[in-house]
Amino acid sequence: MERAAKPHNPLIYIVIAILVVAVGIGGIKVGNWLSHRNAVHSEGRRVDEYEGLGERTGLTGEVILLVSPMSLAVQSGDRFSLNLTLTNKTSKNLLLNDWFTPQPAKFDSNQFPIKMVVRRSGREVEFFGQPTLLPPHTRKDFIALKPGQSTTFPVEVSAAGRGGRWDMAEPGNYSVEIWYETYLSGKYIGVKAWNGMTNHVVVQVTVRPRTVSVR
Repeated sequence: MERAAKPHNPLIYIVIAILVVAVGIGGIKVGNWLSHRNAVHSEGRRVDEYEGLGERTGLTGEVILLVSPMSLAVQSGDRFSLNLTLTNKTSKNLLLNDWFTPQPAKFDSNQFPIKMVVRRSGREVEFFGQPTLLPPHTRKDFIALKPGQSTTFPVEVSAAGRGGRWDMAEPGNYSVEIWYETYLSGKYIGVKAWNGMTNHVVVQVTVRPRTVSVR
C-alpha cells in the first residue's frame, strides 16, 4: 500500500524566496560598495599623482637644494646642464620622488618635482612643449635619503626632455630659477614620500653669439 504524499509546506517556499531576495540585495550592496571604494581609490590616486600644487605650497627647510655652477657662459645654441644636490636636513629617513626631469613651474606638475622658471632680462622665456603625464609611480620611483645624506644629479636646462625645451638661443643674460616641489605622497602604493618645497636657487647664464672660426 503506497503512502500518501505529504503536502508541501508553503512556508518553506516563502523562506527560500526571502533568502534569495536578501542574497540578491546583499550582493548588489556589496557590489556597489566595492565599486564606490574602487572609484574613491582611483580618484584619490589621480589627485595624488596628477593634480596641481594648489595651496599646499610651503617652504619646510627639511630638504635643502644646492645647484652648481651658480653662473656660467655658453655660446648660442650650446646645450648645458646644471648639477643639483638635495640634502636631507632632518633626523629621519626621507623618501623623495626621483623623477628629476625639469618641468616649467606653470605646469604645476605633481609628478615631476624639479620646477624651473627661465627668464631673459627679467622676462619669462617661453617653454615649447606640453604638460607631461606618465603612468602612476611605483615603489622604485622613490629614492631614500638618510639623515644628512645627499643625492646629486644633472638636469639639462637648454633642451629639456620629454618633448619640451626652453629657447635660450638668443644672446643675452638669463636667469634660471629652480627648486624641488611635490605633494605626491605615494600612499596609494604603500609609500610615505616626503612632500613640500625646498629653497629656490637662481643661476645666472650668459649666452654669447656663436663665434665662426675662419680657416
